[in-house]
Amino acid sequence: MLNCYIQANLGSYLREGTDVISVVTRWEGSPQAIHAVEAGSRAARSQHMEWGAANPRLMRPVTGTGGLEVALYVCDFDSMEAYGRFWDQVSASDWFVQLQKDVATAHPQLRMADQLIMYDAIAD
Repeated sequence: MLNCYIQANLGSYLREGTDVISVVTRWEGSPQAIHAVEAGSRAARSQHMEWGAANPRLMRPVTGTGGLEVALYVCDFDSMEAYGRFWDQVSASDWFVQLQKDVATAHPQLRMADQLIMYDAIAD
């Protein structure tokens, strides 16, 4: 599903040897809500790795926009195809259903503001 979309729309941007990608989810909310994102991210880390994510981490800004009200959840994947397989598992899981409920309950103190799929454009 998502894998086909990714390959059709983004795969042409990748050069041979540059297919390692990072996916960044930006969370915004009150400091208390972001603390809950920290706890949830810690709990989800092993499941995300089991589904194929590498190096899941929750990054917190030291400088820049947002401060205590921003968290960036970052995962790496060996390829766009690997990310597609990961997302297919996430979207079919009870974990994802519960995440959606939790985020809806926490709104407006918490929101998933953005999700970026990135590749290294200068990788050799």
